[in-house]
Amino acid sequence: MRQTFRNPLSRALCSALSAALLLFGVAALADGADPYPEFSAGYDVRVNGVKVGYARFSLQHLQADEYLYESEAGTSGLAKWITADVARESSRWRYVDNRIQVIEYAAEREKGDADDNARLVFDWEHLRVANRGAGEHWEIDIPEDTLDPLVMQLAMLLDLRDGARRFRYPVAVRGRIKHYEFAVAGGETITLPFGTYETLKLERLDESSDQSWIWSAPELEYFPVRFVKQKSNGIKTEILLHDLEFKGPQELGAAIP
Repeated sequence: MRQTFRNPLSRALCSALSAALLLFGVAALADGADPYPEFSAGYDVRVNGVKVGYARFSLQHLQADEYLYESEAGTSGLAKWITADVARESSRWRYVDNRIQVIEYAAEREKGDADDNARLVFDWEHLRVANRGAGEHWEIDIPEDTLDPLVMQLAMLLDLRDGARRFRYPVAVRGRIKHYEFAVAGGETITLPFGTYETLKLERLDESSDQSWIWSAPELEYFPVRFVKQKSNGIKTEILLHDLEFKGPQELGAAIP
């Protein structure tokens, strides 16, 4: 059964955490033998202008062509008095034929339901994905380019770098394949704690009532610097990049305390 929250603000906080993990699961691309430099990034999460939480992401190169991407989002400050919640995701994947191939995806949320505590195992030989996490187990057929929710944005950033301006991705979620669609809707200047950048503004196209936008900075290897989700009920979630640090030769940003 899906978790029921006590008031609209609690629901907004948890929605913000989910949005942070879903639409900011990204990494930057760099030149060289290893196209995915290890990095750490942090975001502030605000609901209707009030800071309610944080989101942090990190990427590790494990071995050969295998990578581990991890994220954590939680409430902070006075928001903890309303709902203390932490959500974590991880994606282990490899880079095959110039595309991401997911090996295993895991999600964990302390106050979430079974769908928020999934473990997806990908079988590329038989083109199947199976949920082995909490709740009801399921297994479905998948297209060859299927992604998990945490690495979807990485695929979009790679396509942005290659000049694409419209995107459609199949993602395995909740026992089905869901298609996410985005398109570049213009440009905008965004000021961050460590500088001002010209960005590409992308709009999500597959939503019927809500609206979502992502701002991607080409100067920072197309890293996402801002996300806004405007729900039809008036709740606005904003996620803004606070610090960014690449480990290795691509030191594009300095960590901001």
